[in-house]
This record gives sequence, C-alpha cells and structure tokens, in this order.
Amino acid sequence: MPIQRLTAKNPTDFTAVAAGPSRRSYDIDDVRAQVFTVCWTASEKNANFFRFRDVYRDTVAAYSQHIREAGKTLPISSNADRVLQALLRKMDAKTARCDPSLDTIAATCGLSRRTVVRQLESLRSLKIIDWVRRTVKTGNAKGEGPQRQQTSNAYFINLMSLPIEMIRTLRQRLGDKLREVGKALAGSGPVPNRMAIKAERLTKSLVGTWNGSSATQQIGRRALASATSTDIAAHMYGADLHARREHEEMLALSPSTSASAILALYPGSSLLRRKDRGR
Repeated sequence: MPIQRLTAKNPTDFTAVAAGPSRRSYDIDDVRAQVFTVCWTASEKNANFFRFRDVYRDTVAAYSQHIREAGKTLPISSNADRVLQALLRKMDAKTARCDPSLDTIAATCGLSRRTVVRQLESLRSLKIIDWVRRTVKTGNAKGEGPQRQQTSNAYFINLMSLPIEMIRTLRQRLGDKLREVGKALAGSGPVPNRMAIKAERLTKSLVGTWNGSSATQQIGRRALASATSTDIAAHMYGADLHARREHEEMLALSPSTSASAILALYPGSSLLRRKDRGR
C-alpha cells in the first residue's frame, strides 16, 4: 500500500503518514531524532551564537556566488536565503533546537508553504541545512488508520557535510568561536589544519628562495625541482623530524594533491624555465 499524506489537524503537524513513517522519520524520543548540534562556543548573552548566525548566512551567500555558473542564476536564490534566515531566527541560541512548522516558516519569511518546501529541498541538496522527520504514535488500533503521524521536522546544520569552501571561511571568520564536533570533514578536499598552515608559510618562504636571481639559488631550486618529496621536506624542516613526519601526514590527508599544491611544493622544470626567461 503506498504512503498517503493527509492534512494534519494540528497546525504544527505537517503531515500524517498512513502506512508508517516515511524515509528518515524517527520517533520524537528516538536518539536518531536528537540531531540538534551547537556549532558555536557558549558565551554570555549568546553573543557567539548571534555572531555564528550572521557569519553563516554571509558565508552561504558567498558560497552561492562562488559556485554560480556563468550566465545562470544564483544556485541559492533570494527565496532560499529568506527560508534560511527564518530557520536561523527560530534556532535556540543555547541548544540549537530548531523545529518550526512549515506554516511558521512560511509566515516568518512571507512565502507560500509550497515555496518553502521547494527552497528547503534546494538548501538540503547543497548541504546548507539538513533535517529529519519526527513522528508520534496516533493511538489508533491496528487497521483503523495511521499508526504514526509526523509532528515536526528537526532542522540542523551539519558541519561534517558542509562544502570545504564554507568550512574554511567559517574557520577564518569565527576562529575559536566555531565549535566543531569532529575532525574528519567531508567536502571537495582536505580541510587545512594548523600543521597545514605552518607548511604553507614555510612553502612560501621556500618559494621565495627559489625565486632568487643568484646563480647559486638557481642551481639549488633546480635541484629541489627534481628532488623527492622526502628530500624537499628535509630541506624545509631540517633536523626537525617531528615536523617532517607531521607534514607528510598532512599531505596524506587527500588521495590526490591539488594542482596549486603541486606547483607550490614541487615546481616543474618547465615552470622554472619560464621564470628564468622572464628575468
């Protein structure tokens, strides 16, 4: 028997499910329905929450511009932004609880219920927000109607699934105000850590040495260009074996090294030749 969706009598109830809970639906007391995650460090008068809320919205807008294809509209529309703002305004500053009804969201952002549903799906597809359905027992006897009905959606922000570009921006702008619950973050690439930042600074210093104009420096940088990654790490860190090992572990975070990292750490001979000709 296919699932039938019925209009709930209570305005806070979105739908009633005639043939059992739908996908990703859990009893309101089920541990899997406890998805609210505090993404900010606690602070007096909830200052860090308000900071996170503002930065998150700005980061989403910047990410939308970043992934926009030429000649096409923004992937995160103005209506989607209004829905996101409504959710952030309804989010509890201490517990991150966010479970407004569709009617409440629609009234808050001034959009129709159908538009809200469409924009929620858009935000979820881009991993900006996520949610699970929460259900309660109806008390009906078996065969006398729906056994469960949906009572609310539990909305949350999952830092573990955010695009890597957004994570980097949030870390840069929030610093220790950002509370992360995990280390391994999914996204389009490895998330830079403190060791990676240190390696980047040393790399820039090393590249500055490669760009020197003296004959000795040119010979040295050509030798490094053909050296192994171990030799390059030894040149960067010297006798600091612990730093060298951490650097190698950092490079191993990703199955492949980005083009920019390859050019920065291991410039090819053709690149060096072009630099020499330009001097």
